[in-house]
Amino acid sequence: MTNLRKLFWEKYTLDQLNQDEWEALCDGCAKCCLLKIDDKKKIFITNISCSMLELDSCRCSDYLNREKNIKACLKLTKDNLKNNSKFLPSSCSYKLIGEGKPLPSWHHLISNDKESVHRMNQSIKNYCVSETSVDQEIYEDHIIAEINGE
Repeated sequence: MTNLRKLFWEKYTLDQLNQDEWEALCDGCAKCCLLKIDDKKKIFITNISCSMLELDSCRCSDYLNREKNIKACLKLTKDNLKNNSKFLPSSCSYKLIGEGKPLPSWHHLISNDKESVHRMNQSIKNYCVSETSVDQEIYEDHIIAEINGE
């Protein structure tokens, strides 16, 4: 990622970001990679991660092909952010910048350290289990939050 303008997250809106800036804005928390259960009235977030997530790094093992491989993958774009913002934590960089708020001090663009999100316990590292190790029949036992499904 070499096409980053200085302090782009402070100077530009999400719509004005180039692709490299959009990707760089992600804080690496991987909270969007947690499985959701949708019962039509409510959406429940579990502590179960997508099978493509590498738990030790909170990175997708096949990022470029994630949508092809995982039907329910939540790929955020400028066009779908508004519709998907309810699935994102309040600490999500895209959500914060979209709301005109500053990035937190642990964000790698501020701290210059991609590991600070983990050290500050702002990621799902050491907090979740892979869907490959959980029987789908007991997903409900892994619910950690509930959001309005409307």
